[in-house]
Amino acid sequence: MKRFVAPAKCQLTFAVTIVMCIAPTVCQLTTQPVSFSGTTTAGKVRSDGRCGQRFVSPLTGVSPSECDPRSERPCCSDFGYCGASASHCKCRGCTDYRQLECYLRLEGEEGVLESPGYPSPYAASQDCKYDIVRTSSSVCGVRLYVEDMDIAGRDGVDFCTNDWFSVQSCVPEGGARLCGNESGTVYHYNFQPGATAIRLLFHSDATGSGRGFRIRYKLVNDCSSYFYSIRPSGIPNTGSASCFTRISESSGSINTPYHPKNYSENLDCVYRFTRSSPDVCGIRMASVKFQLQSAMETPFGGACMDFFQMPSCGFLCGNLEFSWFARYQPDASSLEFHFHSDESVGSAGFLISFEQVYDC
Repeated sequence: MKRFVAPAKCQLTFAVTIVMCIAPTVCQLTTQPVSFSGTTTAGKVRSDGRCGQRFVSPLTGVSPSECDPRSERPCCSDFGYCGASASHCKCRGCTDYRQLECYLRLEGEEGVLESPGYPSPYAASQDCKYDIVRTSSSVCGVRLYVEDMDIAGRDGVDFCTNDWFSVQSCVPEGGARLCGNESGTVYHYNFQPGATAIRLLFHSDATGSGRGFRIRYKLVNDCSSYFYSIRPSGIPNTGSASCFTRISESSGSINTPYHPKNYSENLDCVYRFTRSSPDVCGIRMASVKFQLQSAMETPFGGACMDFFQMPSCGFLCGNLEFSWFARYQPDASSLEFHFHSDESVGSAGFLISFEQVYDC
């Protein structure tokens, strides 16, 4: 029987109509001894005054380089120059590093990240960024071990709306948010092809706070259980055609084979969006039609037998409407989506529109 459930990670639901698969047996802290020795680095300012994704850091050799928030040139323009004028600090695409005080770059193979002021309650109106650097091309993902988490997050809904911890590149974005008490859980996220880092986010609103979080991370070289490398299946009645689509167009649509007719059983289709320029920051996607086999109820929640996913992020199945923005990770050359069908009769499938975006 060819049947997949969720990868080995717990996942919050995105909305009442979106069903995420759950594998609770793996969501416990490892009992194996682990040594953590992560380091952080603050120096990412170039002497020539250049900044942004197109210019590498003199300390790390990777992009982006930054401007010194304590200097007379604290902002990076959309052309990659540090300065202090409105065209450096106020334009669309500019970055004012004076407003990015809550930022941490972690460059060790193992390390720790914490909310501001942990274990004291974090402040309101925080937006923090944590970049975990990919130390070599053999590293495929990062595993997060949540030692402690107390984040105020829900107002009577199924996903985090107030405060949350999330992965910037994951969609559906609401399904990738963590809040409440997640202590003792383990999560895994893949690096996109060519990516030099993965960015994690922490957000708090203006209404309250909790104790925050302490999370240990470890870079890993084996991501075979997390759909890191998917072998596309063949498409029935096409001879030897593979269910693989490489997308370089600026806009268009993707679909299941033979849509709007029912898709076949036992499919594994890969949709690879290639980044045509470093200035492309992500892909805006919206469902035109989305009708997959409904989730099967289990004692642990809904399980998607047929699903559409960004590998290591949330699973979608059933009848849905959605719109989201999928970001490229820093320096990534591409990002992928995966469609899987099991051995049972299929549904009408999906038609999803897309547009590659330059302004994030």
